[in-house]
Amino acid sequence: MHACGTSRLILHVDIDAFFASVEQLLIPFLRRRPVIVGSGVIASCSDEARRFGCRAGMELHRAKRLCPSAVILPGRQSIYRCFAEAVWEITRRYATRLETYLDEAYGEATGMDRLHGTARDLGESLRTAVAHEIGLPVSVGLACNRMLAKMASGSAKPGGTAVIEPGDEAGYLADLPARKLPGVGSKTETVLDDINAHTVGQMRRLSLAYLREAFGRRGEVLYERCRGRDVQDLPAEGPTGTPPPKRISRETTFHAPTCDRRKIDGMLHHLLERAMLTARREGLNVGRLELHIRYDDCKQRGASASLQPPTQNDADAWQVLSTLLARLHTRRVALRHVGVALDRLAPAVDMPLFEAAPAARDRRLRQAVDAIRDRYGHAAVVTGRSIDLRGTLERNEDAHANGPTAAAIDF
Repeated sequence: MHACGTSRLILHVDIDAFFASVEQLLIPFLRRRPVIVGSGVIASCSDEARRFGCRAGMELHRAKRLCPSAVILPGRQSIYRCFAEAVWEITRRYATRLETYLDEAYGEATGMDRLHGTARDLGESLRTAVAHEIGLPVSVGLACNRMLAKMASGSAKPGGTAVIEPGDEAGYLADLPARKLPGVGSKTETVLDDINAHTVGQMRRLSLAYLREAFGRRGEVLYERCRGRDVQDLPAEGPTGTPPPKRISRETTFHAPTCDRRKIDGMLHHLLERAMLTARREGLNVGRLELHIRYDDCKQRGASASLQPPTQNDADAWQVLSTLLARLHTRRVALRHVGVALDRLAPAVDMPLFEAAPAARDRRLRQAVDAIRDRYGHAAVVTGRSIDLRGTLERNEDAHANGPTAAAIDF
């Protein structure tokens, strides 16, 4: 747990309306127009679309009613990732360590203000560099821990810089609505409203025992967060030079709802392959597998199962995943969305001294296939149920990306 101190400086960078901003940058016709990127649901929308009430996660048919003039695009994940990497390269000038996601990043900026001036100067310099060199708007927040830095960047949107100065943390949080605190969703907010804890300052009056009784272990997290203490720090770097993931997920929304079991199996196999490849690149074994599905009528189901022993083997994971799908997909309703998540990740140990011949052969085969895909692209080798997807979906070189725009596949 990280309490605030005067010497720590964490930055949070958020690319504003990321996918939509990239499209507006690349296509001048779209500038100052409402732009929505997504397939089935909104993955990203421009500020112009937000003014009509459009939000990420909203179904497209509803967004069309709210904003009939919106330009709706399916998304181009490979291009977005290139832009994200360019932004993070600039961000590394201002941070000694970086934890990146697709459209946001946390950085260790302690001591970097000596090179770039005050914390605000640092944030403004970073934001200006991204705008001038890439052309994308970013919001930057700086504070003593990652939770407060993210809250600061959120308050600076769009395209601004916010700093929570050392010693101002309690005052900054006190008058904020309780729902602004990370971890407080609509259900939690309802419970807090019932006990007149409408602001973060009022939450502080609640004892640890009370919050634990009301919310379980999550109550302990809320107790710390409402006092400005973060329960998560920047992780150490992994073998790839970036922090190892605690969870790996891949999901997609189909362009059109489907009951075709071959198409569903093929997509899930493809998503699983992508996720397992990431785990192997990070040198991690997978101990638990989760499956999530959403029907066309928006009803959702999920299930999980342990992998015993933990593995990096696609075939072992697929056996478990196919069993979960048979358990979940029981209604005669088309599926709109599917997702796979790998959990309980742990560093993989070196191969045993007396590794069995079949296991050694499978390991060498995986290494060879991974090497081919690293060099020539994932579609260079197509295996298992993924073969059923060939020719059925449009080409997209980065269909492994998280998010609802990843319905296309790279065949």
